[in-house]
Amino acid sequence: MIKAVVFCLLYAILNVTGAALIKWKLKGRTLSAVNDWLKLLFEPQVIAAFALIFLSMLVIFKALSLANFTFVIPVSAGINFVLTVIAGYFIFKDSLNYISFIGFALIISGILLLSLNNTQHAQ
Repeated sequence: MIKAVVFCLLYAILNVTGAALIKWKLKGRTLSAVNDWLKLLFEPQVIAAFALIFLSMLVIFKALSLANFTFVIPVSAGINFVLTVIAGYFIFKDSLNYISFIGFALIISGILLLSLNNTQHAQ
């Protein structure tokens, strides 16, 4: 079970890093013409971002091979969400309010409950 959680965490790190790279390269762009899209798609950082996102898919496959679908997908999505909001706040200066923090607490609580539930069923 711990291995599956590690792979879920690795998945989220790779996925959020890839998405953050793309967001960073989109700064100040409107993508209003096909040429804008083509320039973006062939930039080295965007290609690296795609590679990270593809690698994250392979990692989630490994996690799915180790644990139940009903555990891996919610846990990986929850971790992905939390890391996305953290990256948005610290890297892109997105604003957060108290409702965001309540959401974090609920997501983390859900991940912990899923982990406990799956640990009990594994025994």
